[in-house]
Amino acid sequence: MSVAVQTLVQPDIQYHPDYEKYTARKARRQATEQLSKTLPDGFPQKLDSPLVWEGKDVEKRDDWIYRLNDAHREEIDAALKSFQGIPYRSHLIQ
Repeated sequence: MSVAVQTLVQPDIQYHPDYEKYTARKARRQATEQLSKTLPDGFPQKLDSPLVWEGKDVEKRDDWIYRLNDAHREEIDAALKSFQGIPYRSHLIQ
């Protein structure tokens, strides 16, 4: 008697998603699996919160942008120059 063993592996999903890989994975899963079309018990059907946003909404606003003034830029530049002046010691970084 033989038994088929299925080894589960993580999907090939990178930090920057690849649309072609996504569509191929979606088509493969739809063809080979019984995918649920409902949410698990307890999950909301719709998220409604000020924290919920879509790209089209963010494009219309700029209140999330932090604008640096000259003093901010000078402070950042001074910190960078100070950091760059520290000798690099690779044995201290592990």
